[in-house]
Amino acid sequence: MPTLIHRLSVLRSLQNRSFALLWLGQTCSSLGDGAFTIALAWEVLLLTGSATAMGLVVMAEMLPRLIFLLLGGVAADRLPRLRILLFSDVGRGAIVLLITLLGWLHVLQFWHLIALSLLFGVAAGFFHPAYRSLTPQVVEHDHLASANALTAFSRDISTLLGPALGAGIVALVGPMGAFAFDGLSFVFSAGCLFAMRPLVVSSQREAAKDSLEKTSATPPLKGILDDLHEGWRFVVHSPWFFIGLPLATLGNIFFSGPLEVALPKLVQTAYHADIWLFGVLGMALALGSILASLLLGQLRHIPKRGTMMYGAVALASCAELLLGLSIPQAYAPWLAIFANTTVGFGLGTFGIIWVTLMQELVPKELLGRVSSIDQLGAWSLLPLGYALTGVATDRFGPSIVFLVAGSGNILLALIALIIPANRRME
Repeated sequence: MPTLIHRLSVLRSLQNRSFALLWLGQTCSSLGDGAFTIALAWEVLLLTGSATAMGLVVMAEMLPRLIFLLLGGVAADRLPRLRILLFSDVGRGAIVLLITLLGWLHVLQFWHLIALSLLFGVAAGFFHPAYRSLTPQVVEHDHLASANALTAFSRDISTLLGPALGAGIVALVGPMGAFAFDGLSFVFSAGCLFAMRPLVVSSQREAAKDSLEKTSATPPLKGILDDLHEGWRFVVHSPWFFIGLPLATLGNIFFSGPLEVALPKLVQTAYHADIWLFGVLGMALALGSILASLLLGQLRHIPKRGTMMYGAVALASCAELLLGLSIPQAYAPWLAIFANTTVGFGLGTFGIIWVTLMQELVPKELLGRVSSIDQLGAWSLLPLGYALTGVATDRFGPSIVFLVAGSGNILLALIALIIPANRRME
């Protein structure tokens, strides 16, 4: 194993026992989530026969996740982050296993899924800021790129394999089997977290102690608002973040909307292909991101990170634009696969560098709050983006949507590249 790690620098963060346990548990949990998503869609269809019902379940999980992100960021800076992750995994595991039990008892109803999705979203809102801010607390500074690359790699592998795994379990034993698998994956992840040695370093302990002393004489709500204001003040006074966040928010809409809403219709009407091409394009997107994870994780130092990060976005934007061009039918599917792989590579590169920069440049006592602001900014407008993309696709056609979105993302990347604060990020 040491020889393999020496040859593959992307694995170097796994030399840290605590991170290895953290990564192993979350990789298993991500696979369970991928299986759960497929099983949930099938179970909702069996219960209601309605696509609208599935939308309600997704929204029931998304809304509390967004609402509690900021509170989760405050908690991540005040409380031991490992403990937050542990309670979140235990809570989500209990929720999924409760769904499983209700299903096996043949008493599961649609309103159960809505109520439990709301609770799941609350737990997820606390989980994400704590997870991102825990990584630099666990691994050495030189291993952050490796750790973030491995985290992205496990996420992409779950995207690639999770749905197929879920479909297989549903076919063999039904949706409740996939729910049980996801619930047990949370139990395994919680076990890995429990096995990690105490990770609260003295700096965070002292920062949390000072924070609690300052807010002990103030009402809890005012203390939370003061903490959020402190995180927001850092964002406003950091040009690379204050400028990059709105650009990333708009870029996320221009990428996620077409790729998730307009792509199926593009495959059907422009490429005259079936669901097989849609599935292959999804795999190509994940494979491109995996390639970025392996490449960046292998590098011990990423030069000119600001330029490379937004240059990767420009590359992905050009590939997105390519998807909307009129291509001879014989070459169109192959070009689309290449373009989607390139989009995945570009977005994967941006994500790894952006998270690593946050973990290096944001003070550790603020990282939970700043991470929650970053995630809220990235996700909050997605529902509106999906809706607008759907309307535009039906009105103007999917090819136009990809051409406009790709052009918009190229413009955003160029704006980011001409700003000196972004080019100076090292």
